[in-house]
Amino acid sequence: MIYPNRFRRNGILLAIGLVLVLAAIIAWQMRSIDHLATGQQQRSFVVDCDFDKFRQIMVRKNATAAIVSHTGMRLIGERIEGVAVDTSQDDRPLLNAIRGVSKTEVTAVKELTVQLENPMLEASELVLEQNADIQPDHIDVITASKGPAGRLKRYQTTLDAKPDPDGTRVVLTVELEVLVNVPSLFKHRADAGVQQAADDAINGQAAAIEAFIARHADELLILPELNR
Repeated sequence: MIYPNRFRRNGILLAIGLVLVLAAIIAWQMRSIDHLATGQQQRSFVVDCDFDKFRQIMVRKNATAAIVSHTGMRLIGERIEGVAVDTSQDDRPLLNAIRGVSKTEVTAVKELTVQLENPMLEASELVLEQNADIQPDHIDVITASKGPAGRLKRYQTTLDAKPDPDGTRVVLTVELEVLVNVPSLFKHRADAGVQQAADDAINGQAAAIEAFIARHADELLILPELNR
């Protein structure tokens, strides 16, 4: 008659043991950890503007401030670190520049300081280095963080523009790395959140470029901005 009681007692102990194990697993999964969440996105689209005029607008007007303002940042400082101009392929550089068919090659390096508008990043400013390669048949611009800023460990965008039968083909990329503190169980949510930030950033950049080019595309003469 004592065997059923023993079995019952053993069953209760086993159940308690399972509950404790499950509780330990849940507690382990709910502990807060630092997790490096990443987001990457690429977008290709055509701007209704021929490449020569697109090139003029991007070089002579300050597109940087307009683009940055659509990515959760605000441009607060801009410093030219180096510029190289090669007119060897252009027999009439001044005339062709006025006509908007310049063959001059330009490379430039800028340091940009932007204000971050997301308090979750735990930083107010981010310093970027921008490398621009402006050729007669393409534009390549790489903008990357010079170091971490708060929880934003890495930020990089690229812009590639080339002639297209319908205007100018633009390819954008965005890469983000953010250190987040979350329960281990919810790492996937953090990854999804940073990926959404990358999606929003690239959509904002695309919209900003299209609006910026449209603002100047009808101008007969693209004059440089003197207050840059």
